[in-house]
Amino acid sequence: MSRRLSVWLIVLLPITLTACSTSALYQARSQFYSGDSSAALTTLADSGVVSSSDRLLYLLEKGLILHESGDFEGSVRELLAAVDYLDKYDYVSLGDEGKTLLANDWAKRYTGEYSERLWVHSYLMMNFLALGKYDSAAVEARRALERIDMHGGALEKDHFTRSLIGLSFEAAGQLNDAYIEYRKLAKQLPDGSSLDGMLYRFASRLGFESDAREYKNQLRAAGQFVALQSDGTEYEAIVFVSNGFIPRKYSDSLLTDYDVRLSFPRYYFAPSTPPAVDALINGESCKCVSVTSDLGHLVSASLAQRAAKLTAKAVARVVVKNAVAEAVEDKDEIAGGLVRLLFYALEEADTRSWLSLPRHLSMVRVPIASNDTKVTIAMKGSGEVQVMPLIGDSKKEGRSQSPRLLFYRLRQSGKL
Repeated sequence: MSRRLSVWLIVLLPITLTACSTSALYQARSQFYSGDSSAALTTLADSGVVSSSDRLLYLLEKGLILHESGDFEGSVRELLAAVDYLDKYDYVSLGDEGKTLLANDWAKRYTGEYSERLWVHSYLMMNFLALGKYDSAAVEARRALERIDMHGGALEKDHFTRSLIGLSFEAAGQLNDAYIEYRKLAKQLPDGSSLDGMLYRFASRLGFESDAREYKNQLRAAGQFVALQSDGTEYEAIVFVSNGFIPRKYSDSLLTDYDVRLSFPRYYFAPSTPPAVDALINGESCKCVSVTSDLGHLVSASLAQRAAKLTAKAVARVVVKNAVAEAVEDKDEIAGGLVRLLFYALEEADTRSWLSLPRHLSMVRVPIASNDTKVTIAMKGSGEVQVMPLIGDSKKEGRSQSPRLLFYRLRQSGKL
């Protein structure tokens, strides 16, 4: 092989290593954004339409779209495959990292932001709850807690997922574990007193007399104490509400020299107010427990936790690329200049992300006294109001514990 050919192979190598997201993912997302989930699923019918480095994104996008389509079994299948993928590749691959030093982070497998890894379990919990597989939901709840313990920080502020973890334990009859999570949630919420009634009922059922007295006194002081219902006839409608779409990730650059730049991923998004979710019981306003998470802020904070690692990686890439360019220049000055130009052009941050996620996730818990109770959920936000009538179904219940749980979903459209 001639010296000049060897030089040009070095020049072309980074191009072959840079793995761009396949057009199929972009097409499926566009179809989903426009409300055509069936077309999006058709686009993603064959896993071969995406590159191996985007395998996780394929599973995440397809799993969420199936969830929103009401195919909970199909969603479980794809998202469990995503969990298996993360378990298999959640480590530093020297081969992958070596590729990124000559190109950029697009060259390696995408393994998700810390928050995205958590939300795989969030959607699995919702799927299993909707399917009545409460023990499986509890398993995912414990996996979610492991993710929170592993990464902490921003994930601790995901109030929706914390509430979902408690709900999964509750549905599975693991009331003590549910109580622990609800107490944690109450401490994290801006107004934890909204959970006092629920915590009082849990403490009473579990025989925690001291805790029960504390919550009872707080409820009385607020003029909200209601005697515990113990006849086993109470239901709760659990409504999962998703709104809008999560912000996109962009590449931001810092020019350190005329031919050297560092690139970092960043989220840019406009402030967004969570949709107001109002519940009416037989036409009367309900002071229902409602918990919301802003996934935009959470994923941005999750990315910020990796900032130091990303900076160190970008600096190392500059050093390696400069060394390669100098080596090429020693053999062929013109080729060396082209290598520097190519390296400059290839310095782009990895902007891949789970884009079918909503901007906000909310949970509303509505008490239902009997089968004849009519519940209306009105979602207000982005100039829209959607109303959904709910009727309690005595044939659908959780375990033998009270309250029995009924699960519903609502999605409010939103713009990126």
